Formats: sequence, C-alpha cells, structure tokens
Amino acid sequence: MTAVFRTICLSLALSTLSWGAWAHGGEDHGDAAEPVASVGMAPRASAQTEDFELVAHMQGNTLIVTLDRFATNAPVSDAQIEVESGSALKAIAKPIAPGIYTLQAPLFIAPGSYPLTFSVEAGNTSDLLAATLDIAAPAHDAVHVRNSGKWVAWAVSAVVLIFGLALVLLRRRKRIRQHLSTSIPT
Repeated sequence: MTAVFRTICLSLALSTLSWGAWAHGGEDHGDAAEPVASVGMAPRASAQTEDFELVAHMQGNTLIVTLDRFATNAPVSDAQIEVESGSALKAIAKPIAPGIYTLQAPLFIAPGSYPLTFSVEAGNTSDLLAATLDIAAPAHDAVHVRNSGKWVAWAVSAVVLIFGLALVLLRRRKRIRQHLSTSIPT
C-alpha cells in the first residue's frame, strides 16, 4: 500500500509541474500579420534619386522635409523644394536649418494615404521625387483581458502541495506513535 501511495503522490506532484505550460489563448505562434508602425513614430514618406535622398514626416500640422545628397549624405542647404499633393496642396517649403525644410500642411492630419511630389532645385541640379505619406487612424486602447487560467493552475498546485504535506505529516505522526508504543515498556 505504501508503494502505491508513494506513486500516486509522486504522479500528482510531477503533473502539477507542467500546468503552467498548458495551451492558452490570445497568442498567435503561426504566420502573423505584419506589425503596425509604432505609435510613437510620426508618419513618414521617403524618396531617393541618384542625386537626392528625401524624408518627410508630420509633426502636428507641419510637414518637415529633410534633404540630403544621396552619394555623400550631406545636407542640402541651398535647395528650393516645391511640394504638391494632387490639387489639394501646392506650396514651397521654407528652410529652417541646413537640409531641413518645413511647410504647414493641415490637410495631412486626417488619416489616409497622400501622394506627394517634391520638385527639388539645388544649384545646377534639379529633380522630381515622388512619395506617399500614409497616416494611420489613431490606435484604440487595447482591452486588457485577464487570464484566470494561470491563477487556477497556481491554486490547484498549492492545494495539491498542501495535501501532500498533510499526508506526509500524518504518516510521520503514525510512525512516531508506533515507535513510541514499541519502545515504552508495559
């Protein structure tokens, strides 16, 4: 009987070790869709040609354009940049620092995809760059779902552990009584 009891207790104890690895929902371990751009990153558009490399991003309702030489990555400070977006926008960006230009573009605040055409003239070089500015809809707050399965597994493990300890203590108590009854002379 003691070998069977010991086997049952050992089996219960070992089975509780794997409860934390049970399958659970809310995770996709297969082919996942591409992640959405980080919330902290501003919407961006970029384009490059043999002469220029251009990156545009929104900051509030201002479009900030950074223009560099493609070959050397040096900022282009003497450029005139005209920005067009269909018939909705046609404006010239103003330089604010070497290689950095800005223009007010409040129409790019709304979510959507905006095709942009940049006409760049710098010294003897002129170029036409095309890019698309994608502005995503604001992300909704994620709903936090509690996974009670984890706590259930811990609670059941604790109950099994307490039950096992109680059985061990009862067996020790029985052995101590048997030992005391055989060692005391009558």
